[in-house]
Amino acid sequence: MEIRSEEDVKIHYLPHVLRTAGYDTDLVGYNVPIQVQQGRKVRTIFADAVVYADKSRTRPLVVVETKPPEPLKKGDADQAISYARLLDQIAPVVLLTNGTPSGTIAYDAFTKKKLTDGLPSPGSLSPGGARSQKAHSGLAAEARHELFKVDDVREFKRILRACHNAIRNNEGYDPTKAFDELSKVMFTKLYEEKAGKNRFRLRTYDEFLDSNMNVVHQIFRETAKSNEYKGLFVDGEAIELSDRTIRELVSQLEGYDLSLTNFDVKGEAFEHFLGDTFTGGLGQYFTPRNVVEFIVQALGPRAGQKAIDPFCGTGGFLIKWHEVVEDAINEMPISDDLRKQYLDTLNRESLYGIDWNERTSLACRMNMTVHGEGQSAENIFKQSGYADVPGKVEEGAFDVCITNPPFGASESDPTILKAHEIGQGRKSIERAALALERALRLVKPGGWVGIIVMDGILSNASTRFVRDYVRKHAHVRALISLTPETFEAYGGRSDTTILLLEKKAQPSESPEPEPTFMAVCRNTGYAPNGAEIPGNELPAILEAYQGWRKGQEPTTPNTWTAVVKDRLDPRNYWRPEAQLGDRDDLDKGLRGLLDDIGETARLVQQISEEIDAVMAGTPATVHKLGDLLTEVVENEVLDDDTEYPLLGVRWWGGGAFVREHKKGVDIKSRTHRVIRAGNIVYNRLFAYRASFAIVGPECDGVYASNEFPTYDAKETAHDPALLKRYIVHALNSPVYLPVVDAESSGSTKTSRNRFRQQAFEAFEVAVPDDPADLEKLVRLFDQADRVRERLAALAESSKDLRTLLAPIIAQP
Repeated sequence: MEIRSEEDVKIHYLPHVLRTAGYDTDLVGYNVPIQVQQGRKVRTIFADAVVYADKSRTRPLVVVETKPPEPLKKGDADQAISYARLLDQIAPVVLLTNGTPSGTIAYDAFTKKKLTDGLPSPGSLSPGGARSQKAHSGLAAEARHELFKVDDVREFKRILRACHNAIRNNEGYDPTKAFDELSKVMFTKLYEEKAGKNRFRLRTYDEFLDSNMNVVHQIFRETAKSNEYKGLFVDGEAIELSDRTIRELVSQLEGYDLSLTNFDVKGEAFEHFLGDTFTGGLGQYFTPRNVVEFIVQALGPRAGQKAIDPFCGTGGFLIKWHEVVEDAINEMPISDDLRKQYLDTLNRESLYGIDWNERTSLACRMNMTVHGEGQSAENIFKQSGYADVPGKVEEGAFDVCITNPPFGASESDPTILKAHEIGQGRKSIERAALALERALRLVKPGGWVGIIVMDGILSNASTRFVRDYVRKHAHVRALISLTPETFEAYGGRSDTTILLLEKKAQPSESPEPEPTFMAVCRNTGYAPNGAEIPGNELPAILEAYQGWRKGQEPTTPNTWTAVVKDRLDPRNYWRPEAQLGDRDDLDKGLRGLLDDIGETARLVQQISEEIDAVMAGTPATVHKLGDLLTEVVENEVLDDDTEYPLLGVRWWGGGAFVREHKKGVDIKSRTHRVIRAGNIVYNRLFAYRASFAIVGPECDGVYASNEFPTYDAKETAHDPALLKRYIVHALNSPVYLPVVDAESSGSTKTSRNRFRQQAFEAFEVAVPDDPADLEKLVRLFDQADRVRERLAALAESSKDLRTLLAPIIAQP
């Protein structure tokens, strides 16, 4: 079965893993609640699964943390280990899995170390032994401390948003200026915490202000001069906020110890804050997280390598590179002194970035500092990415260049053009084209480049000279086509491709033909508005590429190898696999098409025969829907770490469906309705577009906001199921839809107009008096719906037939 969601991992993949390791799946508890108390604070957390030693379920062996089939994130294991330590008896093993073999990892809950042999057998574990009893108190206290830090991304986002809004509302600054000022205050708070002082308090602030001194201004001056934040702010810079606004920010931030907050939490929240702030005019400085993770992992970061991003924006590539290498160093079986030496090299000498824009270069340094990479932030420079930084950024100095250069802009500076082979003799050239040469010049022979380029440069006849330069100086190892939606939320909808290049030892005018890994990614995990959606194909493509590098032929859908000729856009080489079916396949397809046509014709004939029985009219009585139906409200508080299936209702009578899966932390409302099969559901916002439906069994137990009211039938003379189906048919019909539209109310007709529950319950519908007449009408409309479904199926069948026939034209 295809694993598409965290729920699939939990229900379908996890039992297989456990059985393979010898565990009894009847001894698994799911969504196990754990109550945690520290002082007066109490939280209930839920372990995705706990495997017990016996039926008494008192001795835990394994705590399982399931994740969706996407790359695992730093901190996922720490969370699961904390849960294992907070059980009444510590579970000795933690299993983290995203539904893939490479993403299924076991850890020792006591030491946090990865178990290199994978999940141990149950017979080798000793639950509740002397070791766990002795260690329990200290480990549980550590776990509680971790949980009660500001470790909630949602909460940290709320804090940042509230502070940002206070600045905009009080000062009238635009979003980017508000970002600048909030950043100053936030780093002032971080500096004060790390200095061990206690001046960033509302009470202290007010006391100093009574003496005509703003203590936050004083702390900021110290922050700007400190070694840790050296270079973040220019000399003489000050916080440009009124005393009133600063006081609001102090009140929001004083209760939180940001120096203790997990770097992952601060980093994710800060990146979200950056995205909200800069989307639009500065949106080009962001590369979506899924794409960043793919390119970094594909390049295989190693300790000791020097990496450069000459167009670093807010630093996404550098931060991910640091994270991967840091994790690798921490897992090395080496001495603490050597590990410290490696980490020091990583922090001081391994990562470099350049950006021409003052605000984004500053944002990059701040972003890296928030992620715990303050020393690396000293190697971020504000200048042109096409020019060297003497002694720091020079040609041939790096092992890796990883970048997403600006789209759609041209470079006309004569000095820069003359310094590049493909720019010489030209008045201007696309900067992204020039970036290809710049990236290759920055790395040493044998070095690698991971870069995103618009397909126009990779395919147009006018830019052939750019591709000639690339093939002359580099082995083209991989080309991965991305969807146009990938960058649409950041202001650019265009076809783009990831290039993975290995610089040649010597340039070659006539490159030897060699295979290149290619892929067409049809889903990068992003909708056009930037929201994450299920179905991200990049992890599967990454696994196929890594396998190919080890000598395995790619078998993942839409991955293949080909010899590059002129063009470097993989879609030019893409030929969906076509195999000629035999005569039996063709006959089967034709018979299926004829059967579909016959079934549709029979349905139409039935409607023709039965319609006369109801055309004469049936006695009916007008009822308010509130007299026939009662609203069903089953609310549930959402858990941040749980992934929820969310309901949608298709327009024009298309029915209810599971629209997407989202984690609780990514859902705005703290509570959602649980939807049950058999009930009527409708979309308040788009009721006028026939979005009324009966919830099918496939949607039983999914979740929806209060924009999707649900109703069940009251006791009447009619069969409840038939009555509900009749009401849905009626409301979706042209007879009633104009009335639904007229009864809807809201501020804007086309965007916020809603058919609210009060209007729904007061709505009048004519219902046949005779239950037999009601059944006839429902059956007639059901048949009409089936005709529509059959016609849609016929359209698909005709496509299937063309697919069966298509390979004939490819025969020699």
